[in-house]
Amino acid sequence: MGRPAKGTRPIVDSSLTPSFWRELMGESDPSQRDQFLWLTIYLVQKMGLAQFKVSQVAKMLGYSVAMVNHLFGSRDGLIAECAQMVHRTYAQNVIDQTESAPRTPRARLEAYVRARYDEGRRLGGWSQVLNYPFYSFESPEIAYARVGSSFNDSFGRYLFYLTQLVLDYRSGSIAETPISRDDFPNNVLAIDELAFLHAVTIATTTSGAVMWMAGRIENGADTPEIMTVAAETIEQQLRLLIDAIPAR
Repeated sequence: MGRPAKGTRPIVDSSLTPSFWRELMGESDPSQRDQFLWLTIYLVQKMGLAQFKVSQVAKMLGYSVAMVNHLFGSRDGLIAECAQMVHRTYAQNVIDQTESAPRTPRARLEAYVRARYDEGRRLGGWSQVLNYPFYSFESPEIAYARVGSSFNDSFGRYLFYLTQLVLDYRSGSIAETPISRDDFPNNVLAIDELAFLHAVTIATTTSGAVMWMAGRIENGADTPEIMTVAAETIEQQLRLLIDAIPAR
């Protein structure tokens, strides 16, 4: 399993102090499994999935790659489980920021789009996985088998929430009784096909912008001037996306 010799403790990287774990995940002495999960989340966020090496995680924790396979089945199993955790927090943060906005349809929709940009930049290298989950793995079948239903449910709820924001914007008021999730998206297509199309457009367009920002801006490769232009471009994109939605 890649364990240290019996009777010895793993030699961990000196940077993995109790304060490191506490700042990262709120606990100073996490379990072995949680150490693998949270260190992977941290490293992918900083360096992106292309540069991430599962051997680096194992080495920093004092184990061989065999321990990753023992705990998670494979590299993709580890990343898939991390992605599930990251996406859950990401989606909740976006919804929380939207719900804290002024109670007008436009303010809520703007808050939602800005939150997608902000959370995407914060997550850095995870943006690829969150926006294109099953194209980010060496073996998508492994990832899908491990967390596929959870991802599908989460993305479905997320698109449903965005569609309701668009419906509210088109009607000019916040619905007291939201559309039912039971028959989504067929129920929306039946009553307001244009709302669903705009929701999908916002989702895909912001995904592309987040990927660009995370890949070019957050890695420090661009100058402050370019970062300013990028921020202004994002703000203009937000206005264009919302202004393009006609009232009913």
